[in-house]
Amino acid sequence: MVCRRQRQQRRLKKLNLLLLISFFHFYTTGHSQVISGAMQFASPVVAKDSNSISLAYSNLFYFRDYEYFNRIQTGYTLFGTWQYPRLVLQPNKWLRLEAGALLQKDFGDKQLNRAWPMFSVQLQQKNLRIILGALEGNQTHGLTEPLIGLDKVIERPIEEGLQVKFNTKRITTDLWLDWELRQKENSTSPEELTGGLALNFLLTKPGKPFEVKIPIGFIMPHKGGQLDTNSSVVTTVFDRSIGISAEWKNPDTKKWLRQVKGDAHFTGYTLFQDKNIYPYSKGSGFLVNFLVKSKLDLSFLVSYWNGDKYVAPRGADLFESITSISGSNYKEADRQLLFFNLMYEKEFFPGFFIDARYSPYVDLNGNGKAEHAFLILFSYRNIFRLGTLKKG
Repeated sequence: MVCRRQRQQRRLKKLNLLLLISFFHFYTTGHSQVISGAMQFASPVVAKDSNSISLAYSNLFYFRDYEYFNRIQTGYTLFGTWQYPRLVLQPNKWLRLEAGALLQKDFGDKQLNRAWPMFSVQLQQKNLRIILGALEGNQTHGLTEPLIGLDKVIERPIEEGLQVKFNTKRITTDLWLDWELRQKENSTSPEELTGGLALNFLLTKPGKPFEVKIPIGFIMPHKGGQLDTNSSVVTTVFDRSIGISAEWKNPDTKKWLRQVKGDAHFTGYTLFQDKNIYPYSKGSGFLVNFLVKSKLDLSFLVSYWNGDKYVAPRGADLFESITSISGSNYKEADRQLLFFNLMYEKEFFPGFFIDARYSPYVDLNGNGKAEHAFLILFSYRNIFRLGTLKKG
């Protein structure tokens, strides 16, 4: 009992020390993980495109390699591309309609892995946008990696459902419902849907080189329904995060140091059902990031994660306290990880983005065990105006 209390006290001292260090960085020098332009796919209504018909095109070529041999996340490779062409009608300055298809192919497979027809309608009035159908999803939400993993831009490129965005100079809001799997009568599987919210409050004066923000977010994956024939357990997971972030951008673009960012986030996990399909019903975590970016578009990011019985169905697997390896029931209540990321991000010409990363990490609870991962993304997006709509 005494040893356990001593371990808890030592861990609390570590957390307090890291928190003090992170706040020192904030006030001597964003958001959580680095979400590059290659990972964000937003297409807002633009007033100058009123009364037009266009072809919008987005794609992503990806290479994601995990050289992992731990018991929480196994090593694997994602290597392929997805293409997303669509026809765009914008009859006025506040309405946009799209129809297209998402085509995805993993290299090495003989056929398409996904061929999804996609539709959306978008309405915009001043600071408010409402989207029905294909959403601006995954990394465009901007949540921390323990809540949404970076690989969602590959694994679920387009979300579908309802999204409400409200943005001002000081507040950005993203509220969405992603309807992942519809349940029909006598279905053999439960319905699946995910709701989420991302809020950012700017505390400093807008437009200044130094910014301090309060990021708040949550995500709620749900499985259930009344029409299925199996006896699967209804589950609703509530993962949330609140933190503080600071960012300084050098106004002198000729200087070597271009950007400094730091943030700290407290995360929580709760399972609402009494019948627990996971070994833990509640958990928490603490994430700290510190980034330096040079004018060569090279960045170095250091991240520390401390998780206690943390579970996140949409988060990056390595942050969880339960294994993602099929057929295994392995778990680690306490997770302490230290990440080092060397990154190169650049928009080579308008609409064409490159993101390359080398990401080793050390498991601080695993006798210093170190592993690494690679990420390479090429992304292009553009809109080609085809003509003008005839006025009725």
